[in-house]
Amino acid sequence: MYLAKKFNFLQRTSIRIPTLVLLGLIVSIISGCDMDDNEDLQPLPDISYVGLYHASPDTPPLDVNMENGRINYYPLRYSEYTDYLNFYAGERTMRVNPFNASNVVLDTTFNFEPNLAYSLFYVDEYADIKALLIEDNPESLADGESAVRFIHLSPDSPQVDLVRMEDEENTILVEDSEYLNTTPFTVVDSGVQSFTVNSSDSDEELLSLPDLNLRSGGVYTFVVRGYSNPPSGNQHNLSADVLINN
Repeated sequence: MYLAKKFNFLQRTSIRIPTLVLLGLIVSIISGCDMDDNEDLQPLPDISYVGLYHASPDTPPLDVNMENGRINYYPLRYSEYTDYLNFYAGERTMRVNPFNASNVVLDTTFNFEPNLAYSLFYVDEYADIKALLIEDNPESLADGESAVRFIHLSPDSPQVDLVRMEDEENTILVEDSEYLNTTPFTVVDSGVQSFTVNSSDSDEELLSLPDLNLRSGGVYTFVVRGYSNPPSGNQHNLSADVLINN
C-alpha cells in the first residue's frame, strides 16, 4: 500500500459510426491481413486500472496530470470518484494542482502492475495533502459471497468500528480503525444489510449505512471522510461512501 462511488454504475454508451467511415475501417482491416510477412506488429501496451477519489475535506477541486497530460477534463471535486481509468502499466509520475492553476501541490510516482486494479485517494488536509494508493484485487468469491473493506479518511475523527447490524446480534467487522487505516477485504454474505460506524471508545453511533444491497460476487470499499468538527466555513461533515470495486 502506498502513502480508492457511491452506488454508481457505468452507463453503456452507443457510438454510431458513419457508413463511409465504417467501410473504410473494414477495408483497412482486410488490407491489414495482406501485410508483408517481414513487417513486425507492435504488441499492445500493458494496462492497469486506477480509480481516483478526492477525500481531502478542505482542498479545492483538482487537476490530476499524468506526465505532461491532464487526466480529468472536469475538476475533481471533494467526494468525487472517477471510476476506473485505463493507465499504461509501469512507473508513472502524477502531479496534482488546483483546477486550472499552475502550482503543483503533490508530485508522486507509482508503479502500476499490468492488469491490476487500484484506488488512488487524495487525503489529509490541503496543507499536507497526500496520495494513498491501494490495490483493489480481493480473493475469489463463492456464490452468495461479497467482499468489503474499510478506509478511515476523516482527519479529526477518533478510532472507529464498522458494525454489521443483524437480526439477532451485531458483528464488529472492523475494530479500532484509526485515521488513514485501510483494512483487507473481508468476506460477508451477500444480500441487503445495514452497517454503522461507531466510536471505538464510547460505542456511540457516528454514521449509519442502512439497507445496502451487496450483490453476490460484489466487491465494496466503505469510506469514512469529512470532519467530525468542520472548521469555520467548511461544510464537509463526517459522512460515508460505498465504492464499487468491480
